Amino acid sequence: MNSKHQYVELSDGHFIPPLGFGTYKLQEVPNSNVTEATKIAIEAGFRHIDCAYVYQVEEEVGLAIRSKIADGTVKREDIFYTSKDWPSPLGCPTLTAGSWR
Repeated sequence: MNSKHQYVELSDGHFIPPLGFGTYKLQEVPNSNVTEATKIAIEAGFRHIDCAYVYQVEEEVGLAIRSKIADGTVKREDIFYTSKDWPSPLGCPTLTAGSWR
């Protein structure tokens, strides 16, 4: 089976690709590089995009996703975006996930 089409079923019945594209970058790397890298990842077949507030690139990732939706590369419902909020009241990251449906 083609790895781009493998999914894991979550407890709520949604399916998520097991391999996600991570959007963390070093501070000295321009944020615009994240936009371009995310576009390339979507073109390569990634449908699970992983981000976090502390990465400070959520806007750039959103621009890339919107761009790939607009040009017809992907449909909104095909993208599964995950993010982490830090810190939570418990002092540990909180995973938030949702499909763009």
